[in-house]
Amino acid sequence: MQQYLEENKKRLTAQLSDEIEVFLQDPATQKLSVRLRKELENTSPLVALLPVNTKPLTDLSQERKLEFLHHLGMIYDDVKNNNPTGNKIYSASLAPPLPEKEATLLGNACATCMGACCGYAKTHAYLDYPSLKQILASRAPEFSEEELVELYSEYFPEQSYQDSCVFLGIEGCALPKELRSFICSNFLCDSLKSYRHNLLQTGATVTFAAAVQNHQIMYTSVYSHEDFIRLTEKQNPTV
Repeated sequence: MQQYLEENKKRLTAQLSDEIEVFLQDPATQKLSVRLRKELENTSPLVALLPVNTKPLTDLSQERKLEFLHHLGMIYDDVKNNNPTGNKIYSASLAPPLPEKEATLLGNACATCMGACCGYAKTHAYLDYPSLKQILASRAPEFSEEELVELYSEYFPEQSYQDSCVFLGIEGCALPKELRSFICSNFLCDSLKSYRHNLLQTGATVTFAAAVQNHQIMYTSVYSHEDFIRLTEKQNPTV
């Protein structure tokens, strides 16, 4: 099994490199910025193989919105009543922020993946007691549940991915960072951990990334901390 996984990784890496080489040599393409092209002339790109979100986009139903708002109300009550054990805690604290360039590169990797890990957020969006307590601490003491509901309701996307987080839309997470849960800010999947390790080891400034389902590359991108270009994108169904 280990040999199979290694061989599959080599095959996918070679396929990704071939796709990007074709793109770079295409005289008709105008997508790649001059800045990024110059970086590629002076550096060896890092290759990242990532998971992928393949769920279809659907109209965000009123039922799913109300399920989230009900969850939001329960957590709000927990905070106001100092009851940290009332509902599940997904992450007890917020990790220190990463350096800006590193955070941008990891964010670009997530943009390539399209939010596979967000599939588990369903209608709770990982929002919990510690997360909401900090969010409310940045508001006025009299900030009401009605105001909180109105605030989050502003960010519901028209469409979200089926059975995924209610806030995961075609442009990624619709919530601003200051309204996301701790786990949304903290979590790194195994692929991202490996990618981050390689970034720190190599100091690479350009990444070739592929979001992979089984043996198939679904999305590819090339990026630095200043540029992000999506190269190929298989059809992501909408229903």
